[in-house]
Amino acid sequence: MAATDLAGDLQWWREHRGAAADPAAMRDVLARLQAWKAQHDQDRTGQPGPFLKMVWDGIFGDDDGAVCAAIAELEAALERAA
Repeated sequence: MAATDLAGDLQWWREHRGAAADPAAMRDVLARLQAWKAQHDQDRTGQPGPFLKMVWDGIFGDDDGAVCAAIAELEAALERAA
């Protein structure tokens, strides 16, 4: 499991979500995506004013949506694997 950045983690999940991926690897990716989401939300909250939050959403909205979807899919896959 070599992916350690956001794009790599999302790519890994796209490649492995239909297969029987290693649960330990899935938990590692899930933990990194959850950490990214928590940091993203904290950084967004720190934007001074609605305009900069709107700009933030424009820049990171696609990543945020992809991460939220991957987190939900990983959680469901881990439940099925348990």
